[in-house]
Amino acid sequence: MKPRALLLTALLTLPVLAAAQDAAPATLPEIPPVMTPLPVSPPSVPTSPAPTTPLPTPAMPTAPSTPAPAAVALPDVQANLFVPRTVTGKVALTFTVRSTRATPITFSVRRDNEQNCSTAPQVRVLEVGTRAVVYPLPGASPRICAQDLETRTAPARGNVSFTRELELAPGEYMVESWLTGFANNLLVKVPAAPMRITVK
Repeated sequence: MKPRALLLTALLTLPVLAAAQDAAPATLPEIPPVMTPLPVSPPSVPTSPAPTTPLPTPAMPTAPSTPAPAAVALPDVQANLFVPRTVTGKVALTFTVRSTRATPITFSVRRDNEQNCSTAPQVRVLEVGTRAVVYPLPGASPRICAQDLETRTAPARGNVSFTRELELAPGEYMVESWLTGFANNLLVKVPAAPMRITVK
């Protein structure tokens, strides 16, 4: 078909298309506007770079620690250490507790891991002149001792004695001594005056 004829055909069909458009029903339903809001994404929170050091954790509350009970002195009980002034060989110690109470008093003493598993008396031996401690040996590992108790009862207005031996090198020493244990279920410490000895 020639372009002229094609143009003529197109011009003739335009009125037909317009008439067909006018003949279309005018009652087409209208689409109501959308009233539901569109979902909104939450605002982005800027993230900080990860810390290089861990954040400190809050301190947990801890139960208060209960301090160990302190040994108390007994005003109506005294002690004396008896030892020869000059000794050859082993040193024999006798620790005597004297009570002025009108009733008997019972002492219970544990074996001491740092006193060669002895019960009583506990001692500390110092070299005269230097005050160096020679017993118990400084830095020595404590021994593992049986956990039995030695129990002695002093009668009313009477006394009770504990004995033990020490091995010391020849020299001049001051011996400090005390008893630490339980007296009628009360933790007590009964000291004696220090004694000077010469070991040959």
